[in-house]
Amino acid sequence: MNKKQKILASISLFLVLFSGAWYANDYNQRTIHSKGYDEIDNMRILQTDDHNIPVTTPFKPREYIRIGNRTIPAK
Repeated sequence: MNKKQKILASISLFLVLFSGAWYANDYNQRTIHSKGYDEIDNMRILQTDDHNIPVTTPFKPREYIRIGNRTIPAK
């Protein structure tokens, strides 16, 4: 390949990738809008019982991992 062919190949590859990314972004935005995921009213917050959340303390110096009690979650 000579220099002109390499330049043409690199420019065409860049344009193909750029246009593909542009189309993918546009498709993603249309999908989000058509399914209604961009509306704030559709947001729900998972309610949990506070007594099931384990309380942890910060790591002590030179404590890199912490092995705690292995409990089975209540059904």
